Amino acid sequence: MSAPSRQPIAPPPSARARRASPPRDQSTSTFTEILERLLAATPGAIAVALVDFEGETVDYAGGLDTFDLKIAAAHWQIVLAETAETPSMGAIRQITLRARGRGYVVRRVDTSYAVLIVLHRHAAFAVSERALVEVQARLSIEAGWTGPSPESCWYGVAVEAERRDRTRPSKMRVAGGWHHVDVMGTVRGLAPREKGFRIRLPSGAEMMLVRERMGRWFADERVD
Repeated sequence: MSAPSRQPIAPPPSARARRASPPRDQSTSTFTEILERLLAATPGAIAVALVDFEGETVDYAGGLDTFDLKIAAAHWQIVLAETAETPSMGAIRQITLRARGRGYVVRRVDTSYAVLIVLHRHAAFAVSERALVEVQARLSIEAGWTGPSPESCWYGVAVEAERRDRTRPSKMRVAGGWHHVDVMGTVRGLAPREKGFRIRLPSGAEMMLVRERMGRWFADERVD
């Protein structure tokens, strides 16, 4: 599958990101921005690639050498495909591995496509499931795949916490602007060290916010 022709300009990367990223060997696309979102939402991530069933990299983002990233993406897509050919293993959606020098997460996002995340070796098992579901949902919308159900989707959001409690939301960035939020209640039954809130925006819209243990915020509705 070739990258889409329309190419909106993504927000400019930070100076640190520009220094870390090697020159690209292909034009950016709408996939690039989606992969950059995943990269930003994943502490310890070095690079991300979207790879097809033949092992060809469709698009990528991050600071790893482009050739090395594409070789890694092709390798892990082969490994993921081989597991599908082993009936005794069942349907495997994701492989997470911590090697001596790096960590790897390869996640199937469609029957013929997968996303590879290359990380610092201690970060592989801390990748957010919500961030992975979000990238699958956004890629599915862009590529026309059948994506995850809306009930299972979470979307990374920018939240400003209260000064006295860094785990409680005060403002949220919505459609390019910051808005105060009213906390209507808390949510129980989350994973350890997660905080959940039911909030209302000035527009009257209500949604749930979750702060994960690594400090990333997710909403159960899209606000961009």
